[in-house]
Amino acid sequence: MPTRKEILEMLAQGQIDVTRATEMLNEANAAPPAPEPVAERAEEAAPLVETPTPSSPPAKPQSRSRWLHIHVSELDTGRNRVRVNVPLGLVSFGLRVGARFTDEVDSEMMRDVMRALHDQEISGTLVEVEDLDDNERVHIFVD
Repeated sequence: MPTRKEILEMLAQGQIDVTRATEMLNEANAAPPAPEPVAERAEEAAPLVETPTPSSPPAKPQSRSRWLHIHVSELDTGRNRVRVNVPLGLVSFGLRVGARFTDEVDSEMMRDVMRALHDQEISGTLVEVEDLDDNERVHIFVD
């Protein structure tokens, strides 16, 4: 069974389509984790509880996953028309794949956007637009 990374790379290279990638990712998520190899001798077995040593650096706190939100709502009632929430990791992947299929995107600009996404420089409201003619409010933000 290929890993998530391998599946996404196959999708990016055009070896599989989005439908097949989705199926493979669902199968990978449903598959039980592979069993860890058992040590052959007791001396090789790892201790059950690892005690921290004074020389080991403290573990980095896990960062909270970040999302790109696109919300479209009615101006007068506030009722939602569209709500799209996408993990920034997937946005980053989509940008890399999309950049391969167009000559209109400057590679330097793409690197800057990718760096800003990775370094968490982009946060909060990116775009907020109210269209009075269509009675819509579009709010795009990152958190």
